[in-house]
Amino acid sequence: MTLFSLLIVTAGSLAIAGAKPLSQPPRQLSSATTPLIATGYGTVFDAPVTIGNQTFMLLVDTGSSDTYVMQTGFTCINSTSNLVILEEDCEYSQETYHKSKTYRKIANEMFGVEYGAGLASGSMVYEEVSIGGITVKSQKTAIANDSNPMGDGVNSGLLGLAYPSITSAHPANHTDNSTYWYDRLVYNPLLFTMYEEGLIDSYFSLALAHTPQNASVTLGGYMTVGGLPPVDHSSHFSTVPVEITEGIPLWYTSGKKTQSYWSTTVKNVKYGASSSDKLTTNSTSFQAFIDSGNYVSYLPNEIIEPINALFSPPATYDSASGVYIVDCSANAPEFGITLGDQTFYHDGSDLIYQTGDGYCYSALASSDEVSLGGITLNIIGVPFLKSVVAVFDFGKNEMRFAKKY
Repeated sequence: MTLFSLLIVTAGSLAIAGAKPLSQPPRQLSSATTPLIATGYGTVFDAPVTIGNQTFMLLVDTGSSDTYVMQTGFTCINSTSNLVILEEDCEYSQETYHKSKTYRKIANEMFGVEYGAGLASGSMVYEEVSIGGITVKSQKTAIANDSNPMGDGVNSGLLGLAYPSITSAHPANHTDNSTYWYDRLVYNPLLFTMYEEGLIDSYFSLALAHTPQNASVTLGGYMTVGGLPPVDHSSHFSTVPVEITEGIPLWYTSGKKTQSYWSTTVKNVKYGASSSDKLTTNSTSFQAFIDSGNYVSYLPNEIIEPINALFSPPATYDSASGVYIVDCSANAPEFGITLGDQTFYHDGSDLIYQTGDGYCYSALASSDEVSLGGITLNIIGVPFLKSVVAVFDFGKNEMRFAKKY
């Protein structure tokens, strides 16, 4: 049995005590657990999603809201020159979408999205979409026919898990790819539709795996819709509200002041050398969003600098890349983020990531490095998510975190 086929599983019903759906008729709710594939040396996490009559691996992304898959014969475009390049240069899987019997194109709409990694565009359609055997018969979905290189060699697109306000459907005459943040035709992402149709409760959870530093592809933990993943964890969950993201203009969220990313306020951070019993507490609070699609955590520079200096030997800042280079065998410092009433400490091995060419970098960088259009946002990424069970509840507009054993 292949690694891919091992991933298509459905778990029994799981529930968080006290979690209640928003007002809706009582229905039989389900949950489904799906094992993830970790690629890129533990930096990217993919899940199997069925669209039409095909199953694809899609990048699991709490930092965006659209689900898209590359269509057969798509065009790959160089992100700097805008020239057409070989399809394989986009590094998506060879599994690409072709029209199924349940495909229905949406008239007068198009798909266009901009990520930190690049652009993708195409058509908006209605399709039958399933995760772990839970199926939406007519889900608004993006079929991409153009993309910059954004694949990992395994996935065929992306599964967006953030709020509806940052979905990326646009009027069909929207052809300027420099303005994909404007003119949004907001719609419900896949899990929001599952909830509205009474298929799941109003939350999903992630438990990303600690991955070997030199493993390019490995099992990467679990995603569960409507329940908790099957991993050992503390019974005590810290609960924090999902806040309206500060700093982004109203036009970014279609003129409405509403939730967009999974943002909340970090009370403080704690850090120290791994050889010392004394930890420093930086009590400056800051807002950040939780992003499973980002393998680096981008935090305020005044926090990042002293922590990276505590690697042994110390990490060295590389101005060309905007990250800190570190010895692959370095001892990582202690580092914890306080959310709610708990401080969640990272596993030291998760603070160092290795590239395919054997270089290693700190998984902590300055949020100044990802400022775009004058907007600077703090991002808590994969390094944090590997040490917790994270619950994302869009019905209660809250997140819950428990320490993973």
